[in-house]
Amino acid sequence: MANLRDLAAEARVSIRTVNRVLKKDGYVHEKTRRVVERAVNKLGYSPNLAARTLKTAKSHFVAVLTFTEDELRMAQLAALEQRLRESDYLVSMTFHSEFRQKSKAVRIVEELIGQNPAGIVLLGHDPLVARHILPALMPAVIRSGLPYVLIDPRGTRYDSVTIDRARGVYDAVHYLARRGARRIAFLGTQEERTRLDGYEQALKELARPALYVDYPGTDHEALRATGRRFAAQKKRPDAVVAHSDYIALAFLAGLHDARVDVPGAVALIGFDDRLAARFAWPPLSSVAQPSLEIGRAGAEIILKKIAGEPAPPDGWSQSFPTRLVIRESA
Repeated sequence: MANLRDLAAEARVSIRTVNRVLKKDGYVHEKTRRVVERAVNKLGYSPNLAARTLKTAKSHFVAVLTFTEDELRMAQLAALEQRLRESDYLVSMTFHSEFRQKSKAVRIVEELIGQNPAGIVLLGHDPLVARHILPALMPAVIRSGLPYVLIDPRGTRYDSVTIDRARGVYDAVHYLARRGARRIAFLGTQEERTRLDGYEQALKELARPALYVDYPGTDHEALRATGRRFAAQKKRPDAVVAHSDYIALAFLAGLHDARVDVPGAVALIGFDDRLAARFAWPPLSSVAQPSLEIGRAGAEIILKKIAGEPAPPDGWSQSFPTRLVIRESA
């Protein structure tokens, strides 16, 4: 395996210059930088972070505890890992999906803290995690003094990167109204407000009543049956905004069962913009989440905290907007 001495010999520069290029620390002439980078690629050099940790007594890994394994969280995690790796930090990832087992989650966090990571990231928090897990975890994280960030939590006062879901649903409702929809309903849980607040605010501004489709939970067959019952209503809404793409797609299947024309008779918009949305029939309009952006933003916060930078005047937390993606369903 190539080392710094090998790189210096290949590039015909000093080891100090090689270090500057690799660490992006200090001035190096652009021509010299390119020569060193070619040597890195030619020799297949990669830093030995374990050896560096022993030498400097400084940790070079970030511990990530994630509570879900779905498509959007993995995109967030991939962006986080890539940005940290660009700064020579490895990611140590742990999954914990048993939302109500607080004691187990606390043990996991204490074990991670005991490994002395450079920082801790908690990723992928649904309402159950917000209610049952975070209140038990965060005191230990704060006491450790380690740099931390929460990625996409629900309603928290801790340093975090969040998504403005309410605005996304708000924009979807106003889009449907501009397209001529008169009775716009919401399909999804009413216990979790991140989307519902935007729906109700938009209907209030439009001076229209809020309408709620009976929500049977997340079971796909139950949601499909909900679509069939919805189709049988005499005075049904002419547009529906769903809490998620999964909910919207199962509901759409029920509309198809009842031979309801989408979007002619009922326009439908989901939320998340998952890969499946574009392959539905008709392709599903959806509110896209900025998964890659918030993953990288979480990494930037951790890196700045590790470097000892002061918090910005408004604090570390950031919120990112969604984007309405219009396809044939609305």
